[in-house]
Amino acid sequence: MHEKKYLIKLDYIRVIACILVLFYHLNVIKGGFLAVITFFTLSGYLTTIKALYNQNFSLKKYYLNRLKKIYLPLIIVISLTLIIYDQFFTINWLNLKKETISVLFSYNNFWQLDASMNYFTKHISSPFIHLWYISILIQFDLLFSILFVGLKKLDEKISKHFSTIIVFIITILSVLFFLKLSKNDNIMPMYYHTFSRLYSLLAGVLLAIFHYKYNFKISYLFKPINNLLFIIYSLILIILCFIINIKINNIAIYMLLVTLISMRLIEYSLYNHKNNNIITKIIHSISTNSYEIYLVQYPLIFLFQKYHINHTLKNIIIIILTFLIAYLIHFLINHKYKHKFIYYLKNLVIIVLVVFATVSFINTKDSSKELKELEKKLDEQKQEMDKKKEEYINNKKEEVKEEPKEEVNVEELVTNLPIVGIGDSVLLGAAPALYEKFPNGYFDGEVSRTIRRGEVVISDLMNQGRLPDVLILALANNGDYSDYINAELMELVGDREVYWISAVLADDPEFNTRFKEFAKNYPNIHIVEWEEASNGHPEYFYADGIHLKEEGMYAYANVIYDAILTEYKKKYNK
Repeated sequence: MHEKKYLIKLDYIRVIACILVLFYHLNVIKGGFLAVITFFTLSGYLTTIKALYNQNFSLKKYYLNRLKKIYLPLIIVISLTLIIYDQFFTINWLNLKKETISVLFSYNNFWQLDASMNYFTKHISSPFIHLWYISILIQFDLLFSILFVGLKKLDEKISKHFSTIIVFIITILSVLFFLKLSKNDNIMPMYYHTFSRLYSLLAGVLLAIFHYKYNFKISYLFKPINNLLFIIYSLILIILCFIINIKINNIAIYMLLVTLISMRLIEYSLYNHKNNNIITKIIHSISTNSYEIYLVQYPLIFLFQKYHINHTLKNIIIIILTFLIAYLIHFLINHKYKHKFIYYLKNLVIIVLVVFATVSFINTKDSSKELKELEKKLDEQKQEMDKKKEEYINNKKEEVKEEPKEEVNVEELVTNLPIVGIGDSVLLGAAPALYEKFPNGYFDGEVSRTIRRGEVVISDLMNQGRLPDVLILALANNGDYSDYINAELMELVGDREVYWISAVLADDPEFNTRFKEFAKNYPNIHIVEWEEASNGHPEYFYADGIHLKEEGMYAYANVIYDAILTEYKKKYNK
């Protein structure tokens, strides 16, 4: 293969991977994250094959090229994101400063590990959560050139097979490390760690070495078969991205399989395809801009999560803007300007962007102290709640049943209800205000509690005969729930009255809307509109926009109390 040959199928691979990742980020497909592996393998291959065919390989030229191709678009996207965030300051981005620094210095994958970030959650807590991939790519680029020069010299002095053996050994070690980490309950170290992901880059490196050194390639004598195999492998990759999700058993095996599929796709791409039709031009255009498309998409998704518009329409708008902005950035950097004035103007625009972004960065409030305060408060509240739980379980006083009366003080009745509230860390933080509103109540909150874990608490209380007729449930924040999970919960609850609290910034931004539709089938579900009631009240929340300060927790308790009072007034008016 000669470096200057135009291989259209390599463009096809890049475009397929680009679209699969974009659809994953838009929550259209479950397994699009697998296509990142294809990007890694292709990057390893192209970086190595170009270096091998370059007889005058220079570290200086290599780094300048990567600076322009990889780092400069990254700087522009970071700058635009910071400037836009500064204008839309109500968007919730907790770790702006620390995260931005980690991206700029290319250790974002390790920072995300330390910050317990989860790439697979539906709640978008950062516009840079996808840039772990770029950090690993830059780390690889920084080391590759030095290793390349060193191994090349050792090949000349010792044996031409020396570098092949070394790369093969490192690849095997990376695979073993990857498989070891995959056995942990927390899969994020497996997914984010540089050495555990290195195998897919090195798979591309090995493929390039075999092609260049040993001329080890598949025969391309019969092109129709070659094309058919390329299509088959492409379809397998696409199907896997539609049917696989990160929670599936043996996900590590599927990820290794995608690396092998990516290698086969590259193999079947290595002959010169000279078609110059409109489809080829479109494919080449998208492929050329695929890096910028990857950079731009998540900041746009992050920005648009605050707008409650039709999901399909929102995705269409994001796709259009992603391609448009990506093309503009690529054009700005790579276009060959005929006039020096335009060239200098372009550089001035980039400098102004960076300066404005730096000002926005400096002026941004650092929320780390506030979040530590929240963490301490939740720990203290959990200890207090554990004591109350023991008291509640051991209290043998029978539940007071409502007796029909001619005259009822509804406010007094609601205040004295033997109510139970089960929820996540938001309810945990609001427990003091809830106990003031419902002194005969019992409230059980836990950090990151899901519906499934809430069901366990409900079952335990039911088995102990401590589950009353009125429940407050705050379980909408954590997880991606389908109607059958909601139905299981309601089957467990039975005919008890459920006051369901809508979530602010839930993992699944569409869940509140879907649950309202689900609730129409259950007359005993009453929606407590906390999301609506808290809208426009940033003073209620800590920096994360979810957990409640003192003013917020009393507002939270009041909204719940008012919702229950309204239903009881309807009941007794009848």
